Amino acid sequence: MNPFDHIKNLHTKKRTWDDFNDEEKKSFNVFIINKGLSMNPNYLGIVNMVQNFTGLNQILSQKEVFNLYYSLLPTKFKFYKWIKGEKTKKDKEKAEYLATHFKVSIREAYDYLQILDKKTVKSIIKNYKNDTQRKTIQST
Repeated sequence: MNPFDHIKNLHTKKRTWDDFNDEEKKSFNVFIINKGLSMNPNYLGIVNMVQNFTGLNQILSQKEVFNLYYSLLPTKFKFYKWIKGEKTKKDKEKAEYLATHFKVSIREAYDYLQILDKKTVKSIIKNYKNDTQRKTIQST
């Protein structure tokens, strides 16, 4: 089972902890389950409470965390999109051009990528690429 299967099971309540085999029990990663459940803003209080007793404190076992969520979560299941970073190699290249253009850090340039429309970003990058080509031609 993957973490999403476990989260779905916590809502549908089709299987209890004792119904799982050893491999399925091992795949119940408390950190990932907490992260997955925290995507639903309605569960933040519950997840925060559980996190106080897991992790470095390790007061609750996997079984206890499963049973706690099993009893607290409603049976109505709604999938919330997993939030993940969207930085790609292309974004990095674009951010480098924007950082040069606006004379800011790369981190700030990523913010500019979110704020500026695509047409403006393309125009800035095109100007820098053309400028680089001109310098190359002049030096030969």
